[in-house]
Amino acid sequence: MSLIGEAILEFDGPTPRIVADLRSVSFEVEHVRENVKDRYSDADLDEAYQLVMSNQITGDDFKELVGRSQYRAQTLFFDDLAVFLFPSDRYDAVFASFDYDDDFPVSALVSAVSDAQRKE
Repeated sequence: MSLIGEAILEFDGPTPRIVADLRSVSFEVEHVRENVKDRYSDADLDEAYQLVMSNQITGDDFKELVGRSQYRAQTLFFDDLAVFLFPSDRYDAVFASFDYDDDFPVSALVSAVSDAQRKE
């Protein structure tokens, strides 16, 4: 498991639904919370991986356009779900999803992962 994945799982806050290490041509699910395990098929996870990775590749062009070469996290917020994508290498990242409400500690999670990356 990557240091980023470990930092997410060790974070003193909400338990993630899913944590997965995403690599340029494969992915490995590192954690699935018991109460959501039956909701995702292998096909669902593979499709999600394909969509996230295609966004990673085109996202590099966007980052250059806005004058930034590095970012700490990409986030998607839904009514009751937060998705984080933490970059690790050019086309590698760690995906994590959480149950979300207004009290979710977004900044604390991003800071904890950033601290773990600096130690790497």
